[in-house]
Amino acid sequence: MNALEKYLNQPYPYYYKGRKLVEITLLLFTVGFLFNYLIEPFEVYLPELKMSYFWIAFIHSISIVLIVIPAAFIITKRNASIENWKIKNELYFILVLLLLTGILQFLWRDVIYNNPNNWSWEYFYEEIVNTLLVGTLLASTIVSVNLNIQFFKNNEQAAVLNLKLNEDTTTTITSEVTIETELKSETFILKIQDFIFAKSEGNYIEIWIKDTALTKPIVKRMKLKDLESVLTIFPDIIKTHRSYLLNKNYIQNVSGNAQGYKIALKKCSELVPVSRNYLEEFNSKMNLYSF
Repeated sequence: MNALEKYLNQPYPYYYKGRKLVEITLLLFTVGFLFNYLIEPFEVYLPELKMSYFWIAFIHSISIVLIVIPAAFIITKRNASIENWKIKNELYFILVLLLLTGILQFLWRDVIYNNPNNWSWEYFYEEIVNTLLVGTLLASTIVSVNLNIQFFKNNEQAAVLNLKLNEDTTTTITSEVTIETELKSETFILKIQDFIFAKSEGNYIEIWIKDTALTKPIVKRMKLKDLESVLTIFPDIIKTHRSYLLNKNYIQNVSGNAQGYKIALKKCSELVPVSRNYLEEFNSKMNLYSF
């Protein structure tokens, strides 16, 4: 894998939902407005203007907000892989947002300018190119800075977790539970002390057990939430991702990335992610804050 491909495949936080979506739209509007109003990146022919430049900067800046909110709603509802969001996904999404924003900027021209050629292909091309130039400059800077901030923050926390793992003397719980699947004939007994992790794969889950983890998992037809409801009474079982349940006693090493952690396991060659949405809960259950 070359350097560019490796960079693009790095995990990156998905910010386009809930409170984070509100925060990021406010950030985009503020940065865009200040950039347009204070720097005036493109030459403006003043006699054509229908309003003060303050309101023009406001219109240009609110355009990205009008695009981001519905686009984020669509991608959050339809994309099941947002917890596996990568830099390439972020950059592609930003590119689409900028193209749509450029088109909206073109549609604003009759509101902003007294120019008989407002609907020409020349201005259509100009608005899209200008939006891409400014947006790419701002977006690449923000993504790069945030990537480094999140990476170093999570890497630092991972280092603390690794220290705790070396000093942890927690006693492993020995217990057995009956797990009922969607097919009653596949009901099985699960030894908690042997359970390493489970991963959701559509309508099935893969269960990795100590004795077979180096070869293949046990596959059962059931939902992860059903397994979670049975195992929730055991404090060592942690949900680290919408698709993963983990027995913390099998954690060997924790490494940080911009989105969360990657966990290397004992008795198993698989890696388990801790996504951004479960980071706080994972840190709490690993007693990170009491270290």
